[in-house]
Amino acid sequence: MGLGELQALVAARYDGMGMPSWSNPHPGMGSPRDEEYSRVTAPERYRIAYARARAWADALAEMPGVEVVALAPGVLDDEGRVRRFERGLRLASPRPGTLPLLLLERETRLSDREATLAVLHISVVRPAVAVAMLPDCGCDACDFGSEDLLHAIDQTIGGIVGGPFVAVRGPGWHAQWHPDGGSSGGTGRGRSHRDLMALCRRLAGGQDVRLPDDVEVFVGRPWLDGDAVDMGPGG
Repeated sequence: MGLGELQALVAARYDGMGMPSWSNPHPGMGSPRDEEYSRVTAPERYRIAYARARAWADALAEMPGVEVVALAPGVLDDEGRVRRFERGLRLASPRPGTLPLLLLERETRLSDREATLAVLHISVVRPAVAVAMLPDCGCDACDFGSEDLLHAIDQTIGGIVGGPFVAVRGPGWHAQWHPDGGSSGGTGRGRSHRDLMALCRRLAGGQDVRLPDDVEVFVGRPWLDGDAVDMGPGG
């Protein structure tokens, strides 16, 4: 099965769940109104993020040898000083060199109501190796419709299982890369985004790269059948 077939299976499973959908309230990249930044109109609708992740988990679980383990509630960082997740799944492929995928559900309580905002955290290897948090903000100003959110989830999980995927973490900074794109950020003074993307491509290509002891590197190979990505000798 290739990535396209897997994504079609996920979409079909999700469509059968009867989840809500809504249009982009900011078409044409219109600027949000000031009051939208402090408002969450319908937090319950963001539970579509959990549903989409579960559709992915169900589809991946049907692949030969994929192991699925339910995770007890836990912390989202290595020091245990920040947010916790309530539920989670760890999926691991038997293929050599692949990275385990973690789909973690966190309920964020809103200060002005009883409802909670559903937030999906996607990590590899362990919860602290974060790849994405979706939605990244649940306020009305940052809402671009249900399709935008589902697309972000599909791209993130697809990038990990489609491979190759690289995550690099240093003191106060992080970067991640897959053949269709990459990102970097953090509070520390690290390398430029351009340098980090070049580093990730070299790591994906199997080059021997020397890094400081306080830098963690995670390189994942594809979970799926399909054409290999040729990184070339220089990435």
